[in-house]
Order: sequence, then structure tokens, then C-alpha cells
Amino acid sequence: MFTFTLFLSFWARILLLLLSPGASAAAPPATSIAATPPIESATSEHVVWSTGRRLNWEDFKGQPDDSNPHHALTAANLAVSASCKNNQYTYTVKCVFLPQQSWSKKKNSEKLLAHEQLHFDLTEVHARQLRHDLQQISCANLKTKLSLVVNEAFKRWKAEQDLFDEASRHGLDKEEQRVWAARIETRLKKLEAYQ
Repeated sequence: MFTFTLFLSFWARILLLLLSPGASAAAPPATSIAATPPIESATSEHVVWSTGRRLNWEDFKGQPDDSNPHHALTAANLAVSASCKNNQYTYTVKCVFLPQQSWSKKKNSEKLLAHEQLHFDLTEVHARQLRHDLQQISCANLKTKLSLVVNEAFKRWKAEQDLFDEASRHGLDKEEQRVWAARIETRLKKLEAYQ
């Protein structure tokens, strides 16, 4: 299972950028539709996606939600920041996993862990796509384009996470899970330039 939230502070930072062009806009991580308080990066630990670091059950430090019918929950984020300073546009996008908000009721299942890893990998696919898409922005069109590009990226990301869970039946359909794993791997390779 995957969780997604776009925090209101993202909009505050976008508005700050629009009101003062020299200011920096930083989009905080996006995670869960559940009522989750904003995550302050200074106080939260996270795992940045990398090819050499796979998730393990020790990463899932959150308290399981007994009312949730699923066996695990991966809280992942697209942490976006963009700024224009001296007419120079810069941006970063990080794919991060949030251990304190991620949990599992079955920490002995490698199949379940593989499913959760695919959620994280799919988030990296969308991080790479967003890095690609943010190249169309400049200081000249920042006010009109930034929120549109980021909003569309978050919408596609959430929709595909939901589709993955639905198609794979949360990892229970082994063949469908294999299809998605191959598709995600292919897309990661295709977008390798945006790592």
C-alpha cells in the first residue's frame, strides 16, 4: 500500500515565490492522504532513493494502523524545490522514503517487502519525470508554469500508485507484480539521464 499527501505549506511557498521573485520556493515532500502532519526535514529522518540502497524491514518504523486492512504502508515523497535568483532558475527533486510514517504488520514477508520497494521505485520514476518536466520552466515563465507542472506530476504519481495497487491486488497477483516490476525497471532506465 502507498500513501500520498500534498501539504499546504507547498502552496504557501509557491505563493511566496510568486510574490517575491527573488525568494526560493520549496515544495515539501508529498506523502499520505491520511491526516498526517507536515514533515519538517530538519527533524525527520528519511531515505533518499538510490540504486545501491534497497528498503529493508528495519526502515519501517511507524506504528501499524490496526484498522487498516493492509499489511504494510510505504510513505514516500517527492521533495521539490525551485528558485529564481539573479535570473537563474534552479530546481531539485528528491525521492524519499519516510521511515516514521511507514509501517508493516508482517515484517517477515520478502514478497511484501518487494511490493513496498516497487512503490518506492515507482516514486523514483515520477521524480525523474518531474526533473525532466521542470526543464521547461525558466525565470520568465516560473509564475505561470511551476504550480501547473508540479500539480500535474503529483496527480499522475498518485494515480499510478493507486493503479499499481489495484492491478497487482496489493502484491497478491504475482504475475501482475512481475509485469509492473519489469515496466518500472524499463522506465527507470529510460529516464536514467534524470537521476
